[in-house]
This record gives sequence, C-alpha cells and structure tokens, in this order.
Amino acid sequence: MTDDQVINETPKILSGGVEATSGEDLLEAAMEIEAPEEIRVRFMALIGEQRRREQETTQRLKTILDSVLEGIMIVDATGMIQDFNKSAVEILRATGDELLGSSVDVMFIDRKTTLRHRLLNRCINISTGVLKYDYTETMAQRLDGDSFPMEIIVSPANFSSEMSYLYIFRDITRRKNAETSQKKLEEDLREALKLEAIGHLAGGIAHEINTPSQYIRDNLKFLNDSYGALSRVLGLALQTLWKNRNHLPQNTFEVFAKQMRDSDLEFMLEEIPHATQQSLDGINQVARIVLSMKEFSHPGGAEKTTTDINRVLSNVIVISRNEWKHHAQITEKFDPEIPHIPCHINEINQVFLNLIVNAAQSIQTAGRKPDEGDITVKTTSLDDSILISISDNGTGIEKENRSKVFNPFFTTKEVGKGTGQGLSITHDIVTVRHGGRIWFETQVNKGTTFHVLLPGEDRTGNTSVEKQKAN
Repeated sequence: MTDDQVINETPKILSGGVEATSGEDLLEAAMEIEAPEEIRVRFMALIGEQRRREQETTQRLKTILDSVLEGIMIVDATGMIQDFNKSAVEILRATGDELLGSSVDVMFIDRKTTLRHRLLNRCINISTGVLKYDYTETMAQRLDGDSFPMEIIVSPANFSSEMSYLYIFRDITRRKNAETSQKKLEEDLREALKLEAIGHLAGGIAHEINTPSQYIRDNLKFLNDSYGALSRVLGLALQTLWKNRNHLPQNTFEVFAKQMRDSDLEFMLEEIPHATQQSLDGINQVARIVLSMKEFSHPGGAEKTTTDINRVLSNVIVISRNEWKHHAQITEKFDPEIPHIPCHINEINQVFLNLIVNAAQSIQTAGRKPDEGDITVKTTSLDDSILISISDNGTGIEKENRSKVFNPFFTTKEVGKGTGQGLSITHDIVTVRHGGRIWFETQVNKGTTFHVLLPGEDRTGNTSVEKQKAN
C-alpha cells in the first residue's frame, strides 16, 4: 500500500468520528484505532513526519521572529503578555519569566495606560468595524527603570478565535540622537552662514566707521593743540589784570576773580587736557580695531601671499580682546626681524584666534583673577622658519588627554560650549595647508604653551608663491 493509499484510508481507520487536525491529534487517534500492522506502521511514520515538519516550521518561524530587530509581543484583550520574541526581551532588558503573563503596561511610562488605551481604541474603526493598525512615538521604560524613545505599532490579531493584539516596537534612541545632531548641525550651519555674511560686510562696515572716526580724531587733536594756545593766552591775560588791578575801575578784578571761582575755571584748565587725551586714545583704539577687523576679514585668495606674522598676531589680539580682557593680560614679545612668509592669511588668522581664545578659556577655568591671568604671545626667527609661541597660566592639560588634543570632536568643555573642532582644524591648517608643525608643552595647574612652526618658504608643493616672487 502506498502512502497515498494510507492517507486515503485514514478516514476509514479513524472510527468513531474522531477529529484529528494536527500531528499530536493524529498520534493520539492512531493509538486508539485497530488496523492491520502494515497500515498502522505506515500511518505512524506519516504522523511522525508531520510532527517533524510542524517542529521545523515552528522553529523556522521562531528563528525569523528572533532575528527581527523590532520587539514583537502578543497581548490578550486584558493586557497580559502571551508571547514575545528575543528582541522584545533585549529592548526591555527583561527575562522571559518576567514578561510572560505580566501586564504590557510595564513598558509604558504613562502608568495610567492612557496612551495604550488610545492606541487600542484607534485599532478598530467604530463606524465600519474594520480592524487596522495604529502607530505612534512615545517614551517607554525598560524593566530596569531606564527610559527610552519608542516607536510602536499596535494591530488587532486573532489567535485561537480569541481577540489579541500584536505590539511591534523599536528603540529609536539612535534615530532621535541623529535627529538632534542633525538639528545642531543645521543650527551651526545657519550660524556659520550668518557669520560669513557678517564677514563679507565687515570690510564695508570698517570703511564706514573709519571715515567719521578719522575726522573725530582730527578734531580732537585740533582741540587738544588749540587748548594749549588758549590756556597760555588766558594765563597772560590774568597776569596783566593782576599787574594793572590798581588802574582798573573799583572792584573790577575782584568781580572777575569771583566769576572765575564760580565757573570752576581752575578745575576745567586741569581736566580738559585729560579729557581730550582720553578721547584721542579712545578714538585711536577704535581706529585700530576697525583696521584690524578690516584686515582680519579681508577675503584671502586661493594662493598664498607673503605675510607679516607680527601684524597678523597684533590684529588677532585686538579682534579677540573681548574674549581675554576679563580673564588675563596679554604680553607681546614680537621679534621685529622676522621675515614675511607665504601664508593663507585667513587660515592663519583662524589658527591664532583659536589658540588665544583657548588660552583665555583655560585661565578662566583655572579661576584666576584678571590681574593674575597671563597670556604671552611670542615670535622668534629660526633659520628658514618662524616660531610662534602662545603661553597661558591656565589649567594645563591632563596626562590622559594629551594624546587626544588634536583629535576631531575631542573636547573637555561643557556640552554646548565646545565642538572639539578648533584644535583639529588648527592642526590641519598648520601641518597640511602650510607644511608646518604644531605641538605643546603643559603642566597641570600651571599652564600650557602651544608652539606653531611655520616655514619661511612653501613646502606644500604649491608653486604660486615662487611665481609671485618671480613676478
């Protein structure tokens, strides 16, 4: 008898109307029937094969579900967890024993189950009775109490004629972090574009400020110089009045002397020179800032140009004054004999600005008073190179951080106060763009000195400087 014949004979063999729908049911039924041994053996073999296939299918389905990254749970109508996959256990940091038979509410921070009930209510369209799924994002909670952003889909599912729900969820922490990072990058880009626009406008603004400041300075100088002549004439007039007081009408000199006292002329004669000199100093400082801003923001070309490093440093110190004046004093030790060297001037501006601002922030972190903080900027000519040293008496660099100082995105500053890009960009500008070197010396709680060595000739393979010299 063939297998097909055995299968065809099966309904006749299963006497008594016994219903057998699965391997287990068939095996139980086969144990109760009377049949020839050959048919019985073949039938048992077929039942065994069916059981094996069922186990394979079950195992295959379990493997597939456990390989899915999303957590999957079957929840009955009362909210009890009936089954789940491996990812559900991992996401919720649970064990199978903890989840099986427990309330699904443990994964929702909203302990009043408002969110879950809202999801369940939306799973069935009341007007049409149509079953559907619903999706939302919310904050969930692991069994160890840690919270995380969750994306969850709830859909109706019928198992064994009982109403159940399928919960499919995932941990979207990485996605949320990526969205936050993307938003931060977009904000930084907008800020950079705004600063770039300001940079383009700075030259014109500097010119507009420079024109009125020029005649203000000239007028103050004129007043300062004229005051000397007027004070001398006034002194001579007083001497003349004093010598001839007996020949003047009665009380004339006394009345004049009283008016001088009432107008506080002596005080004005003493303070006016100080006031005009202070105004001259102030307008000269404005003019210096404007000129430094104009040179600092001047758009550089694609090629290197011969540059006075002392002047670049002087401009950067003026431009960055607001960053360091509340924390330190700056001492300039410039070698007047250093040669002009080929540079991308805008990039070198950025290098020195980063180093000076970092020095000021280090002093601030160290908690020093403004009269205790010290930044020294020094230039030295070394054969065919120039050495620029920027020292501070700030916190210094901890030993474990020294090897990471020039790494991208490394920072010891608080969140929101540093991107960790400044020194990385500085290192790239000095070494790659200019063929130079940058290194530092540091002592914890005593300070740090950054050294920048720039070559006196182009070592990056760019021949534009040689062409410029030849022309």
